[in-house]
Amino acid sequence: MVTGVAAVLATHASGQTPRPGGVSGPQTSLAQAVRVAEQQTGGRARKAEMERKQGTYVYEIKTLSKDKSAKVLVDPASGNIVRIVTPGVISSLSHVFDRKDQLKEQAALARLEASPMGLVAAIEAAEKETGGRGVEAALANLYGATLFEVKVVKDLTVQRVVVDPATGKVAAVPSRGKHKDHDD
Repeated sequence: MVTGVAAVLATHASGQTPRPGGVSGPQTSLAQAVRVAEQQTGGRARKAEMERKQGTYVYEIKTLSKDKSAKVLVDPASGNIVRIVTPGVISSLSHVFDRKDQLKEQAALARLEASPMGLVAAIEAAEKETGGRGVEAALANLYGATLFEVKVVKDLTVQRVVVDPATGKVAAVPSRGKHKDHDD
């Protein structure tokens, strides 16, 4: 999917402008879309990525708060919210019985609230360090440490980096092996 996103970001289409990293892309950055989603839901973003929904590309941002979780779809061209999806009655009832997912969300929210950095700042730090454009970001738990993993595109190459929220340091992730646990 990231390869498709890289191609989308590289395509000169209406509503797209040149961006750092040698690619053109949507006028709304991933960090801006996350900001909009957090403001609208009052929650903290734990994951953000570009997705294709019904033939159209949108940013999909997952937010958490003490009261609820939400999936926010943001139009990359305008920065406007397309839709906010919150669990309905049926999925809320099934979610209550899925204690593992509930505990995972509570743990993710606790880590987000304890973190001196949010997803927006992590995306911006990764973009600044690499000179690329963020296309995906998520709260990650690496060997018990809270980190943010960010994928950036620069010159049609996808690079994964981790951002330490305590120090703001950005480090490249080797392309081999996956030693992460996303809080999905």
